Amino acid sequence: MSQLKRHLPRWGLLAVVGIIYAYMFLPITVVVLTSLNPGQYLQLPPRGFSLRWYAAALSPDWLEPFRVSLMLALLTSAAATALGLPAAFGLVRHRFRGREAINALLLSPISLPAIVSGVAILQFLSLAGLQGLIGFNALVLAHAAITVPYAIRTIAISLHGFDRSLEQAAANLGASPWRTLRHVTLPLIKPGLFAGMVFAFIVSFNNVPVSLFLVRPGMITLPIRILNYLEYRFDPSLAAVNMLSLVVILIIVAAAERAAGFTKFVYGR
Repeated sequence: MSQLKRHLPRWGLLAVVGIIYAYMFLPITVVVLTSLNPGQYLQLPPRGFSLRWYAAALSPDWLEPFRVSLMLALLTSAAATALGLPAAFGLVRHRFRGREAINALLLSPISLPAIVSGVAILQFLSLAGLQGLIGFNALVLAHAAITVPYAIRTIAISLHGFDRSLEQAAANLGASPWRTLRHVTLPLIKPGLFAGMVFAFIVSFNNVPVSLFLVRPGMITLPIRILNYLEYRFDPSLAAVNMLSLVVILIIVAAAERAAGFTKFVYGR
C-alpha cells in the first residue's frame, strides 16, 4: 500500500502526459492514414496504400497557393521581427509616460478576434483610397500587424533576461553602440528573435480570417484555397495537402532551431 501511494503521483503524471500527447498526435495520425487511402472518399482505417493524393497535392492547383502562402509567411515573419525589435527595446529599456498604453496598443491584435481585424483592415484600405493594395501587398501589411505582438513578446522576454553588464563591458572596451548591438546584444537575444519569427511564420501561413477579406482572384493563400475546395469537393487530397504543409512548417522550425537554438527560449537554458 505504501509503494502504491509513493508511485501514484508519478503514474498520475504519466497518465496526464499520455492524454496530452494523444490529444496532440492522434489527429495527425488520422490525417496521415487518410492521406494514404487509395479511394475517392475519406476512410479510416484506409483500405490499402497509395500516394495518388500526394501527387494530386503537388499539382499546380495547389502549388501556386502554397507558393503564395510561403512567400507571404516569410515576408511577414521578417517584417514582424523588424518592427518588433525596436518596439521591444523601447518598452523594456526605457520608462516614459504612456508606456503601458503603448504596450497594450501594440499587443492588442492578439486580444481582438481575427475576423474583426480583417474587416477593420479592409475598411481602412477602402476609406483611405488604397484599394489597389488589396492582394499580396495588403496581406503582408495585415499579417505583419497581427503577428508583430509575437515578436515583441519573445524579444522582450529575451531582453528581460539579458545581462546588461556585457554591453557595459563592450562599451568600456571602446565598442560603439552600433557595434555593441550587432556583436553583443543581438547574438545573445537571437533565440527570442527566431522564436518570434517562427511564431509569426506559423500564424501567417495558417491564417484564414484576415486573408479571407484581402485576397484577390488569381492570388489566394493555401488556407483560402482549402476553404474554397471544401465547398464542392471533399477527398483525401486535402489530407495530403495538410501533411505537406505540416512538413514544411517542421522544416522551418528545424532550420530556426539549428540557426539559433530557439528552444532555449521556450524551455530555458
